[in-house]
Amino acid sequence: MLGEDLANALIKHRQLIQSSKSTLNNDQVQASTLELVRLLKKSPSAQRLQVLPYERTYGILQTLQYFEQLRQFAQKRLTTTVEEDSSNREYFEEVRDREERAVAEQEQLKQKLKLQRVELQKAAGTIQVSEDRARGEVSEVQSSTQQSRATIEGSARAQSEADKSSFQSDLDQVTKELAAARAELTRLRQEHKDNEALLRKARKRAEQDVEVQIGEYDADVGAKEEELGKARAEYEEVLRQLQEYNRGWSEMYQERLEYEERERRLADQRFQAALLAIRQNHAARVIQSYWRAFKKAREAAKKKAKKLEKAKAAKKK
Repeated sequence: MLGEDLANALIKHRQLIQSSKSTLNNDQVQASTLELVRLLKKSPSAQRLQVLPYERTYGILQTLQYFEQLRQFAQKRLTTTVEEDSSNREYFEEVRDREERAVAEQEQLKQKLKLQRVELQKAAGTIQVSEDRARGEVSEVQSSTQQSRATIEGSARAQSEADKSSFQSDLDQVTKELAAARAELTRLRQEHKDNEALLRKARKRAEQDVEVQIGEYDADVGAKEEELGKARAEYEEVLRQLQEYNRGWSEMYQERLEYEERERRLADQRFQAALLAIRQNHAARVIQSYWRAFKKAREAAKKKAKKLEKAKAAKKK
């Protein structure tokens, strides 16, 4: 259907992809991709694949999807600038280096794991030997323990018989002491009842005394409250009068300030009027002096002009 050239190109391209670890930045895979795209562009049978009237199988759909990915990859390569290509190449190289370092670290970790397994096996063997030795010691201890247990049980039975006899004697003595203690307890209870009756009487008398004192205290407090109410009323009256006095003093003080302000303004006006009169008098004197000097100068000029005219007339004669 596709022809020998296109089929060989597809087989070669698939072999390159399977043999290469990564298709990123692989020159052979890129060259094979470009060659495959050119063949698909030129081949008429490849163009007829899009219009064949049959149901597409899974392999055909996978081939078309692969071709679509190749087209998108070629379009991305054609629309990518040199700077973007270089940055992508650097990024992919960095990723590849990271993968290589990760693989190397994985190999190192595998070696360490193998060594640890060997060490753990050695430790397990040592632990097994120690466990066997401990089991032997435990069996010896169990046998010696059974012997000691038999000896201890015999001595314990003898000690138990001796303890029972001594316990019986101690029990008789304690029973006598308990009877005496009970008699003493009965006597103390009777004394306690008598003391309790006396204490109740004393408590009742104390309560009566306290009630009397409380009544006296209430009476004193009532009288003090009346005196406090009177004193508070007097204080409020004095406070009201003081507020009235303060109000009157504030009004008088405000009137005094207004009066002083009016007097200051009148004094300022009188001072300004006197200053104006002095300035006017001084100006009048200055003007009069200049006027007298001007009149003298004008009369002197007239006299001088008359003298010159007389002199000119005398010369003409």
